[in-house]
Amino acid sequence: MRELAIEIGVRALLFGVFVFTEFLDPFQRVIQPEEIWLYKNPLVQSDNIPTRLMFLPFLAWASRRSTWLASCTASPRVGGGRAGGSVPPSCPCTAP
Repeated sequence: MRELAIEIGVRALLFGVFVFTEFLDPFQRVIQPEEIWLYKNPLVQSDNIPTRLMFLPFLAWASRRSTWLASCTASPRVGGGRAGGSVPPSCPCTAP
């Protein structure tokens, strides 16, 4: 019960800090003349980002996982189903 009270207190404190900072005046950044060159990057005409390479690991993982889950659910079980049945050793998705 004490942990719950601490959790509620911390969350209330964080919410109070959020509400306080939400109504403050916005921060105005002043860029100094000696750092203005950092913001003068030239525009690139060909802005091509290869997204296929970005999603290949996820697609490979999802494909392997769906194949693995299909093999687990389609494997024969002794005893008729999950409850009380034995699971083949090639399927680590459920405990025997």
